[in-house]
Amino acid sequence: MKLNDACPAFELPGTDGKIHTLASFDGKKLLCVIVSCNHCPYVVAYEERMVALAKARAADAVAFMAVNANDATRYPDDAMEPMTARAKDRGFPFPYVRDDSQAFVRALGARFTPEVFVFDADRTLRYHGRIDDNHRDPARVTSRDLENALAALVAGEAPATPETVAFGCSIKWK
Repeated sequence: MKLNDACPAFELPGTDGKIHTLASFDGKKLLCVIVSCNHCPYVVAYEERMVALAKARAADAVAFMAVNANDATRYPDDAMEPMTARAKDRGFPFPYVRDDSQAFVRALGARFTPEVFVFDADRTLRYHGRIDDNHRDPARVTSRDLENALAALVAGEAPATPETVAFGCSIKWK
């Protein structure tokens, strides 16, 4: 995807037992989609920050959704049952959905876990990239890229840096 492209349609089952679609987020100012999984050490390192940011931005009508598209045949830890346990254990305040066909994640053009796509109220892509610049140590973060992009978009401004380079584990394609 390129900036200002429309969010691809999706219909994905969540760990909450619901089917989530683009319309599920109607009325939200922003939709932050994080391509995620259960086993990637980068994702694991970012989970607390993902949860904190989702909670902090909920009052601003910012919705978060994590999507796992990894091949669960080769990586059973990424199947729905372990996802459900992880979402509960980590207290995810957002839907954690499964993209078994990998169609949605392919349409996004995602390559990594975690990789972030932020869509505005019209569901056009306004930020793409990383969460921040230090997965290992939150105290050593010098660039809070996702947080800064969300703050700008909530304020009705364009992000100063609308694209950053995502890093993490590769998506496990079928």
